[in-house]
Amino acid sequence: MQELDQSAVASQFVKDLVYPVAKADVLREAGKAKLADEIVASLRRLPERTFEDAADLTQALNAV
Repeated sequence: MQELDQSAVASQFVKDLVYPVAKADVLREAGKAKLADEIVASLRRLPERTFEDAADLTQALNAV
C-alpha cells in the first residue's frame, strides 16, 4: 500500500511541475516538496535533459 501511495505522490508531483523543466529543476522542486527518499532516488536516475511535459517526464521515470 505504501508503494501505491508513493506512486500517487510522484504522479501529482510530476503533474504540478512547470514545463519545460530541466532535471536539476526537478530535483530542486523535489527537495522543496520533501518527497520520499525512494522517489528522489528515482528522480536522480533521470537523464540530464529538459522534459517537455508531464508525459515526457513520466516516460523517462518509467525507463529508469
